[in-house]
Amino acid sequence: MCVDFTDLNNGCLKDSYPLSSINILVYSASRCSMLNFMDAFLGYNQIQMHPIDEDKTAFMTETTNCYYKVMSFFLKNVDATYQRLMDKILEPLTGRIVQAYVDDMVVTSREFEKYHADLEQFFKTINKYHLKLNLEKYVFGVKAGRFLRFHLTKRGIEANPDK
Repeated sequence: MCVDFTDLNNGCLKDSYPLSSINILVYSASRCSMLNFMDAFLGYNQIQMHPIDEDKTAFMTETTNCYYKVMSFFLKNVDATYQRLMDKILEPLTGRIVQAYVDDMVVTSREFEKYHADLEQFFKTINKYHLKLNLEKYVFGVKAGRFLRFHLTKRGIEANPDK
């Protein structure tokens, strides 16, 4: 479903919550012995709309009027709202074992011996907040992989072999 939220977006104040620095995230995730790449499943749609704001997203079909009960991708401040949520949920893990940019995440382990404990801590945290992950985009227990278009390895950031 595609709804034109132009008028609603024009009437909303810009949320200036900063997105994380990609360079810092990528650098922090590099030089780890184990990497796990994940993506939130329909990330924005996991955030409930505030009940007061639901009717602002109303749209008509041929037979009925509808509105969004979850955030729509086309709303003005979804990136900032989603990043704020991820920062809050992952705050105890961020910079230590998790790097997150909106709905893209990498769980890192600097030492192989801590790999399972780090991964378990991440899953307990996201389970606590009922965050769903996209099974088709999981990549577990690798020594190298792509995160935010960068190729991460134990040696650091390397040229992307696909390019």
